[in-house]
Amino acid sequence: MTTTQTSSQTRLIRILDPSAYRGMLHWVDPEDGHISDVHVARYAIDLETSVEAYSKIYPWEDGRNRGMVNEITGYLVCHALGIPQPARAFVAYVPLREICTPDSSPMIRQLAEQRAYYPAFCTQRLDGKSAAYRLPRVALPGLIEDVKAWDKLPTTMAVDDQIANVDRHLNNLIRLGSKSFAVIDNGILAAAPREGVHHWTVDRLDALALFRNRLCEHVFNQDPPNKVVSATLGEAQNCAPAVDSVIDELEFWWSQLLSGEDYEKFKAFILERTSQIEVILRRRYNRLL
Repeated sequence: MTTTQTSSQTRLIRILDPSAYRGMLHWVDPEDGHISDVHVARYAIDLETSVEAYSKIYPWEDGRNRGMVNEITGYLVCHALGIPQPARAFVAYVPLREICTPDSSPMIRQLAEQRAYYPAFCTQRLDGKSAAYRLPRVALPGLIEDVKAWDKLPTTMAVDDQIANVDRHLNNLIRLGSKSFAVIDNGILAAAPREGVHHWTVDRLDALALFRNRLCEHVFNQDPPNKVVSATLGEAQNCAPAVDSVIDELEFWWSQLLSGEDYEKFKAFILERTSQIEVILRRRYNRLL
């Protein structure tokens, strides 16, 4: 699908009015491991359509929090590459006082004292379970074998290097069926979560850097077989055309969510990594250039 305009009606990711919020259902289980505040709510997409959606609130933090722009970037690029993910994504204004429940975080309660609504990145609820959700350790090898047989694994490994998604752990795969998964969560790009750094800064935006590819770590211990490497390199050839197909919408969101040097550097970072993705992958997997 090619997005060639940036009006609300033609963008893949829409902005919903506050009136679209039709009620909170629950906060997600803390054991899911989200670093952001996530709850499930019902939204009216239009007069005839309502959906349940996971709603992530990323506080602005004077521009330091990159979660919203990361999520949108990842969703659009994955969409363009045909990777299964939630059918809808949108930005919605969440009524903060309504979600101030006993289970809400101090951050939510503090925000609610300052304003009535706050934007959230929302994705339609999938009928499935996180692949590794509270899975007994003894069952992990079987899950990993299923992921290895997933036909979109090479594409997902390529795109995670393309956008520098450093946090694609197994709970960010949703099992749709046998050997079939969808991806969620692109909130952490070009950062170092193991070092306690969850947001990129301009100085970290090295377009040729080998950022952590967590999916490759979990599935192949960073050493995939030749056939997977070849398939991943083959999928890398689709990365540039895919970004071209959604570049207007990417630039719209980047310009809305970033400013000044942040906008210019992040745009340059994503576009250069896209143009050099085959070089990056060959370096990662020790293949001759």
